[in-house]
Amino acid sequence: MQMVGQAVEHSTFGQGTIIQCSDSIVTVSFPTGDKKFEYPDALTNFLILKNKSAQDEINAICSKLRKARSAQKQAIHEEQEHRERFRALKITPNSQAAFNLNFNDLDDVFSSGAISTGCYLGGNSKGKPRIPSKMMPNSACLLTGCAPDALEKERRILGAFMVKDDFWGGTCENGLVACHDRYQARLNPDKTMLYWDYFDRSDALPRWGNSAFKYFPNITMQRILLDMKEAAHSAGEATALQEFYQYFCEINRLPGMAGSGTHGS
Repeated sequence: MQMVGQAVEHSTFGQGTIIQCSDSIVTVSFPTGDKKFEYPDALTNFLILKNKSAQDEINAICSKLRKARSAQKQAIHEEQEHRERFRALKITPNSQAAFNLNFNDLDDVFSSGAISTGCYLGGNSKGKPRIPSKMMPNSACLLTGCAPDALEKERRILGAFMVKDDFWGGTCENGLVACHDRYQARLNPDKTMLYWDYFDRSDALPRWGNSAFKYFPNITMQRILLDMKEAAHSAGEATALQEFYQYFCEINRLPGMAGSGTHGS
C-alpha cells in the first residue's frame, strides 16, 4: 500500500499528511510540525486514515501482526518453561532403553516416529502396554537386533534416537515411545557394533529374554554414541552424530569424552 501522501487525523495534532514511511516508522506532517510514529501500530491507535479502504487494509495488517506477536510471545514462554523443566529434570542413572527389533522393522520405526514398549507378560496388567516409567526427555532408545540364525551374543546395534523432548514415560499409556525429530541415527550397515560388548561379558551365552526393551546406564549410552560417531561413513553423518552426542551429554549432565575409551559399564 502506498502510504506517502495519505491524509490522516490525530486527536491532538489534528489533520496531517504522511510524508515518509519505513518498515517501522511513519512520519506525518501536521500544521504544528512533523511527527514520527511507530508503524503500522500507530495507524490503529493514534492516527486514522481518511481513506476508509486504506484504513481497513491497515487494520487487517495490524490484526495479523498482533496475532504473530502473540504467537511469538507464547512460543518464547513455552521455550522458557521447557528449559526450566530440563533444569529441574531429575536424572536417574539407568534411564536409557535398549529395544529388540527384527532387522526388517528398522525402517518402520524411523518412518512412524515411534517404537512400541511391548506388553506386560504377567500380573494384573498382563497384555496391557508396558509403561516406560523410567524414560524421560533425557532418555535415548538404542535399537538392537540379531540377524536370522545368529546367536544372542552376536546382537548388533542398529541405530538410536532420543525420545521427544516432551515425552514423559510415566504418562505414556499406549506404549509408544515417540522419536525426537532431530536426534536420531542409523548405524552404517558396513560397521558392526555388538550390543553385549558394552556390558559384562562374563556370561558366554547372554540372554535377552521376552521383554521388548531393557533399561541400562546413561554412561553406557554415552560410550555407544561416541563409538557410533567414530563409525560414521560420511562427514554429514559424523556431524549429526556429534550433535546427538553433545545433546545427550548436556541433557544427562555428563562431561564430554575425548575418546571412546574401553567398552563396558
